[in-house]
Amino acid sequence: MMASGNNKPGVLGKKAIGPGEIKKMDPIQRARHMAYEQPSKSIAASLAVTQTRLKEHALKSISASKQRVLDPQQEMQNKVVGQLKAAEAHNRIRLMRIRFQHMRAQELNNLISCQPTARDAIRLEVFLPPRPHTDKSCDPLRWQQRERVESLLEDDRGLMTNRIP
Repeated sequence: MMASGNNKPGVLGKKAIGPGEIKKMDPIQRARHMAYEQPSKSIAASLAVTQTRLKEHALKSISASKQRVLDPQQEMQNKVVGQLKAAEAHNRIRLMRIRFQHMRAQELNNLISCQPTARDAIRLEVFLPPRPHTDKSCDPLRWQQRERVESLLEDDRGLMTNRIP
């Protein structure tokens, strides 16, 4: 049974569109139409060749993976190499962390030294220590240094801490 107006036998409700009409279509409509068309003989042949190459490659990779069974000595060596690489990565991270802490300490020391008064510098150093606090229970200052720091902090008018510009 053929539908009336069809140029292709066995296709119901679809009429053939000539190359001139395809060229007149906008690109989206042309792409939709061409998506359902049968490819030309040269394109179909190249698709068949590509499919056979892909199947051959898949078969080769499967057979190669079966042949690649490692002996225990090789597996042990691979494990040791993996552990060495992990240790190197851990060491790089540790060095990067140390380098960052050192640069941060330098920046904070610079910021502290650029304060206009010694009192501001001491306050900033108390609130932003250049190095992280270590859990030391002893006081790092001797009693004379402690008295000097406390007298500087008690100086409200800044008579002892004003710097000469």
